[in-house]
Amino acid sequence: MYDEMISDTRSEGVAAHASDVLHAVRHDASAVPRASLDLHAAVLHHDRADESTANSWSSDGEVIDSIAALIEAMTHALAGESESARRSIQIAGLALARGVSDGREIASQRLAEQKQKCRGGLAPWQVRRLSTHIENHLAESVQCDELAILVNLSLSHFMRAFRESFGCPPHAYLMRRRMECAQGLMLTTNTPLGQIALECGLADQSHLSRLFHKFVGETPAAWRRARVNSSAA
Repeated sequence: MYDEMISDTRSEGVAAHASDVLHAVRHDASAVPRASLDLHAAVLHHDRADESTANSWSSDGEVIDSIAALIEAMTHALAGESESARRSIQIAGLALARGVSDGREIASQRLAEQKQKCRGGLAPWQVRRLSTHIENHLAESVQCDELAILVNLSLSHFMRAFRESFGCPPHAYLMRRRMECAQGLMLTTNTPLGQIALECGLADQSHLSRLFHKFVGETPAAWRRARVNSSAA
């Protein structure tokens, strides 16, 4: 590619322009014209440098160094100094490699920190607040987004942290507590199953029966009868 550039009859004008860009990069990265970024993108076999790429170059010292070195390489190549061009390309490659490596290391560290943050689950005060709220609203509709707001977390973070702290998703925990509440009422009261279902936030007795069988393995009536008869004996 550079051999073709050296033979270009317009090389002197391009070399002068590259020299101006090189000066701008070294003294003020924000002053690099858009056209120069497009030229650099072509050297790297990219179609075009978009605005976000230009902004990231301007904020990354290593990548700016690589741009400067590549432009310098073009200047040498266009002037017929192929050896100097090769040295500049090597410098550019090293600078760019350092920049990419540093960026990956930072991204990896941030991901590890985020995973560690989620791994710890909820803070003790958050667990207490959620447990109390759920116990006080078993007979009502409890929404996950409302619970997330209650402990000042985003919904996605809340869902991960809740599962870590409680051992299951919010909905599963709520259903389990409703079944446990129903068991307590069945053992300590003579309340009909239909009324117990309503007091535990379920639609009706059939709803209670389906969920109870799923969680306990038998129907509410059979479970209640076996324990009541056992206590009487």
